[in-house]
Amino acid sequence: MATAILSGNAMILKYKTGTNDKGDDTFSSQRFSNIRLDLTDDDLYSVGKALEGLMSSDIVYIRKQQDYLVEDI
Repeated sequence: MATAILSGNAMILKYKTGTNDKGDDTFSSQRFSNIRLDLTDDDLYSVGKALEGLMSSDIVYIRKQQDYLVEDI
């Protein structure tokens, strides 16, 4: 029987960087890897909002990305 085991967490912040020549919004993102595996969603959100306070742009979204290893046990 195969089982998925959480092997990694990352937080991705997407934020607006400005506008292009046509007036469309432009965006960028920053990935923070090696986030603790036991970090709650509330904690991750709090860290993302705290980082937003250090940035010159507003965050569009905070994404949690999880990686799993699938093993036969």
